[in-house]
Amino acid sequence: MLRFPHVCGLCLLLKYWQILALAPFRTSEPMVARCQRWMTLIAVFRWLLLTSMAPFVLWKSAAMYEATNVRHSMVFKTIALATMTGDVCISLALLGNHLWNRRELANLVNDLARLHRRRRLSWWSTLFLWLKLLLSLYDLLCSVPFLKGAGGRLPWSQLVAYGVQLYFQHVASVYGNGIFGGILLMLECYNQLEREEPTNLARLLQKEYSWLRLIQRFVKLFQLGIFLLVLGSFVNIMVNIYAFMSYYVSLHGVPLTISNNCLVLAIQLYAVILAAHLCQVRSAKLRKKCLQLEYVPEGLTQEQAMASTPFPVLTPTGNVKFRILGVFILDNSFWLFVVSYAMNFIVVILQTSFEHINHGEI
Repeated sequence: MLRFPHVCGLCLLLKYWQILALAPFRTSEPMVARCQRWMTLIAVFRWLLLTSMAPFVLWKSAAMYEATNVRHSMVFKTIALATMTGDVCISLALLGNHLWNRRELANLVNDLARLHRRRRLSWWSTLFLWLKLLLSLYDLLCSVPFLKGAGGRLPWSQLVAYGVQLYFQHVASVYGNGIFGGILLMLECYNQLEREEPTNLARLLQKEYSWLRLIQRFVKLFQLGIFLLVLGSFVNIMVNIYAFMSYYVSLHGVPLTISNNCLVLAIQLYAVILAAHLCQVRSAKLRKKCLQLEYVPEGLTQEQAMASTPFPVLTPTGNVKFRILGVFILDNSFWLFVVSYAMNFIVVILQTSFEHINHGEI
């Protein structure tokens, strides 16, 4: 099967992580990550600078809506300020977590890089990865019409605050792309091994064990970030749904900006959950395949292996589970829970809004 050896997007994604300070280490040829003291000092200084600028950014971003010609309601301003505050807090937490665990992150990146050199992404995996990257780029470019319309009337301080706010917003999006790319790489390993005919079961079990350890390290390192990413995306989707339904009920129109933002957030969240779910399904299939195949340890004949012997027989070590902080597991059942909660939220908003209309409050 054909591969994209140079445009798979994973190397570009790693460079993007370094630019946004999500990967506070230096990479050298051939793609070896190393933590250096001067890089750590720069990352610490950047994190402290962004933390000190956060209140100023939120203050100027909230005042920015007053400078536009559009008269926004108090509900819209409150939702926008809450969303921006959540983006800033989540981005600072992600940057601080990676800075604290920089050595573990560098070791994990090195292991993923070695895995990537042995197994390339397929056409479909490459396509989905680039679609998600382009979706994040589209989300960033949605701010261009606002800058064209109101950029000339805003002072330089508010423009700087808006640029920093876009940085905070994009950090969470790029972080999700990195999680998605890493899961795709491990999923591709399971897919390729499933298509191969196993000639040595002991080697198959060794690969299963090594990939299980790698995924466990991946989940342990990124579980806090995944939890914040899921929580932030879920809250943003809820507040966008509320703003959409409030606008639709009061003005009987469809706000394209709010609907597009909600759709982009939902697609990005579902992409990560779906990739994690498929990785768990492929791991379970591999474990079942190992259990179904007959394995005879070295030094034993077929008759001795079938008889009752005290010799241990190698078996798969366990299933892959994307268990996040012991709270939930990233799989389809969790996505169904999110969708059902969102639908109930929409029904409650509609009922409340129509009751207000009947009583003449809207």
